[in-house]
Amino acid sequence: RGGQARDPRSVRREPDPELEIDNERVAHWGREGARRRRYRVHYENGQEMYRVEVEDWVAHEPIDRIINYGTKIVLRELETPNGTVTYWRKIRVLVTSYNAPTAGKPPDHPTYGITRLGWKARKGIIAVDPRVIPLLQNIYVPGYGVGVAGDTGSAIQWKHIDLCYDDHNLVHWYRWEDIYLLTPVPDRSTIAWTIPDLPQERR
Repeated sequence: RGGQARDPRSVRREPDPELEIDNERVAHWGREGARRRRYRVHYENGQEMYRVEVEDWVAHEPIDRIINYGTKIVLRELETPNGTVTYWRKIRVLVTSYNAPTAGKPPDHPTYGITRLGWKARKGIIAVDPRVIPLLQNIYVPGYGVGVAGDTGSAIQWKHIDLCYDDHNLVHWYRWEDIYLLTPVPDRSTIAWTIPDLPQERR
């Protein structure tokens, strides 16, 4: 008698320089592997007494599923209230806001009001997760304007940014927005070509 056990496919991700960034496509669907076993079964009075494996072989090896992710950068222009900007990536992120008094450190703390890059907290600085947006990246946020990635925070994870304001003019944000990473394009070694879908927007 024959038996069969299937091996699960694994997924392999590979870059595709012809596919635009933040797009994916399946290059190969893959195939499950199959392993077969043959047994000799001994019956007495219609009941199975014992079985012996007589052959074991791989019918075919599994083939990985291959998913390509884009590494092609395409520059586009966007009209804003303050003029035209050129961007190389658009990302939908959760946007919150802060200023020095709401950043969690008391006024007598030695780094009160100081950002990750050592700058004084003020409007125009944006806290990011460097795994997604490189520090020093210029960013256009509709309703806020152009800022620079100059801070980080323990709560700022993946697709979440925090807009800094001056002490006296904090505007409270908590919403999802499309933001635009502006030219010049950073060194390719600093670009996160794939970004986890975290946090997830509730629709």
